[in-house]
Amino acid sequence: MKLNQFFESKKEYGAIFLRLVIGFRLVEGMWNIVFNWQQLVGIKDFFAQINLPVPMISAIVAVYAEFICGIFFIIGLWVREVALIMIINFIVAIAVVDIHNSFEEGFAAWVIIAASIFFLFYGAGKISIDEWRRKYRTATNIQDN
Repeated sequence: MKLNQFFESKKEYGAIFLRLVIGFRLVEGMWNIVFNWQQLVGIKDFFAQINLPVPMISAIVAVYAEFICGIFFIIGLWVREVALIMIINFIVAIAVVDIHNSFEEGFAAWVIIAASIFFLFYGAGKISIDEWRRKYRTATNIQDN
């Protein structure tokens, strides 16, 4: 009973922990590609090999979407919008790449989709820029009335 009360009062920390882990994973996974043209060309070549349309544009969109969305998850900005982008991105990743792999090999993509679905419904949580912006708008609306 006390355990439930303790964690109920601290449940916002679960959301920030998940946001940080997913965000850092996205940023870390794309860091070398974003700052190394040859790595990005390698992604383009892989996309061409699996017959993805416009492979260079697809590579740029996928890599920068993950990198930028990872940063937004970390800071808690536009988390629902970012979550929707990551859901789409990783559905494509699973459908095109991980469909040929075992669930275990594609597990990271499934975890990111699951976390993104959570954020789509839950939002960023109280410890986020989104929450700060919501409070600011609410306070500003009260003062305007």
